[in-house]
Amino acid sequence: MSDNAKPKRRWVTVLLAVSLGLNLLVAGVAVGTIYRVKGGDHGKAPPGFGPALYRALPKEDRKALRGELSERHVRGGKLRSQDFAKLGAALRADPFDPAAVQALLQQQAQSMAELQAALQDRWLVRVTAMTDAERQVYADRLQEVVKRKSHGRKHKD
Repeated sequence: MSDNAKPKRRWVTVLLAVSLGLNLLVAGVAVGTIYRVKGGDHGKAPPGFGPALYRALPKEDRKALRGELSERHVRGGKLRSQDFAKLGAALRADPFDPAAVQALLQQQAQSMAELQAALQDRWLVRVTAMTDAERQVYADRLQEVVKRKSHGRKHKD
């Protein structure tokens, strides 16, 4: 009878070990994600300065600010589309010209800096027009925006 016994299949043991390893990996990723979102160092980082200043504004001010800058935003979107096309061509060029790519990157950085300056100017005009009491309320809302954790949700206006 011992001659007719089935040989042990080693691949089953290996398969179980690999499966256990993959399960532990998935569990580790899940726990790490929960830790990061709920209480890790990344979960405690405040929002960006500009977005926080914008979100703390009253809804009507946010809407007016968007309206004031909408044309610039549309024009900037068209220019970015053109710049992405130029960047694609520059990345495919043979020979590759890093100076051309650097010029595009600098142009984009300058465009972003100009947009940020325009936003800051318009924001400051709005805050300057507020009464002392309105600025106090705004400061309280700003503090709440900074304390609030987004948990990955998009903020809608």
